[in-house]
Amino acid sequence: MNYRKSVVVGLAGFALCAVGCSSGRDVEVSGKVTAPSTLAVGDKLVIDFIDVVGDGTDAKQHLASSAELKAPGEFDQTVSLEGDQVLVRAVDDRDGDGKCTAGEAWGEALAPVTQNKADTAMLMLGTAACPADVTE
Repeated sequence: MNYRKSVVVGLAGFALCAVGCSSGRDVEVSGKVTAPSTLAVGDKLVIDFIDVVGDGTDAKQHLASSAELKAPGEFDQTVSLEGDQVLVRAVDDRDGDGKCTAGEAWGEALAPVTQNKADTAMLMLGTAACPADVTE
């Protein structure tokens, strides 16, 4: 019985430390998704907020948060980020899998973060080959 209590207390302490030791901070990320008039857009746009930690080829990227829009337009999201940049990616998610699939329109913009606010991200959807997936 005493052993169980010790295990439970130890696991709870570890969980609190893992949450409390995060170096992320809340960042306001806003922007606008647009599409050319020649591009038909569906009713589910997935917006991924990708935390970029480091610079150049050594930069690490991970998915910090996601949101959805029903149509191109403005967005405003508070995201927990560790790095000094956020990569914002929008995908016209026609097949509903939450990521870019061949043939789906997408766009992205890299926004620097200063004083817990990212520069306004302007994304134009296009039909280029899908970008590489980012780890969670």
